Amino acid sequence: MHPIPSALAFALVLTACNQAPPAAPSPDPTATPATTPTPAAATPAAAADSGVTPKLADIRVFRDWAIACDNGGLCEAASLAAGENGVLGTGLIVRREGGPDGAVSVLLRKADGQVDTAAVQVDGKVVAQGRPDGESRLLLTGDTARRLVDAMIAGRVASIRVGEPVALSLSGLSAAMRYADDRQGRVGTVTALVARGDRSADTVPAAPALPVVRAANLAGAPAETPTAAAIADMRRQLECPADEFGPVSQDGYRLDARTTLILLSCGSGAYNFMTRPLLLRDGKLAPAPFDIAMDFGEPKPAGTPATLVNADWSADTGRLTSWAKGRGLGDCGSLQRFAWDGTRFRLVEAKSMTECRGAIDLVSIWRADVTR
Repeated sequence: MHPIPSALAFALVLTACNQAPPAAPSPDPTATPATTPTPAAATPAAAADSGVTPKLADIRVFRDWAIACDNGGLCEAASLAAGENGVLGTGLIVRREGGPDGAVSVLLRKADGQVDTAAVQVDGKVVAQGRPDGESRLLLTGDTARRLVDAMIAGRVASIRVGEPVALSLSGLSAAMRYADDRQGRVGTVTALVARGDRSADTVPAAPALPVVRAANLAGAPAETPTAAAIADMRRQLECPADEFGPVSQDGYRLDARTTLILLSCGSGAYNFMTRPLLLRDGKLAPAPFDIAMDFGEPKPAGTPATLVNADWSADTGRLTSWAKGRGLGDCGSLQRFAWDGTRFRLVEAKSMTECRGAIDLVSIWRADVTR
């Protein structure tokens, strides 16, 4: 296995300086179809804020499959290339919702190029096939998805056919699905994918309810501009000198009548552009507070200034996104999305992939519902 570097190792990318920042992430850089579970969906306006401190799920690796089961009971397993530093180009994500009726789905994706048809073959037989969408993604659901997962668990050899066949390792899939059975409370029940038994589906616990975050209404006014002296002081305090590590910027975005978000550049590498999020409020500039401070995908102690990577603010969605790539291919790394609640930024979605081995998507490690 080839795990993603730690935050300390990530800092080494700063040697590749003076490059333009990478393009801002798309609304969803993990390219998950809209028909799959959507984090941070709106909830009724009367819902109270849960006030929960985020606890990120761990990613477990079973040979050539990586899996995580998030706080809402969703388990996602990603196929990996066999061997270290592998590149698949085409792969699968197997998803299982929590609860007695937890649905199974399979996402197939080809990283580059468009194809008319895609199929998965197990032990010489085509088990599932269909027409990918405009982004070379094929989502399998219902009985088709369940038959495919059952066949892969029991199978020995598999391939994905998108023009030329691409080998799909089944090594570790059974163990990953057994892990999902255990985390979702399915062991010994008729709903389990691997650890099956005779107990009925109604003995499976319900999926945990997602925490609720009450986001603040955003202001449409222009951003306030901090003074040059305030910016210079923040650069000194946060060790973000303007004469090192690539492009210099301090972009501003209005949050509410009193508050402007400032994204202060703080170095860049070959494919990661770092910023420090600040708040300009009542003429004073200070690090922005977060319910969980992140630094290259790693949680930091409370009160630690956050570092965002390839940051993007969307006034339309009210989301502040950080997308730290583990390598230029984007097949590993960490993604977080935060909402502003009027006092601090709250984590409402987190995805990750710790293995740089050709995964086609990140897997969910935290979700919250958002209301205003």
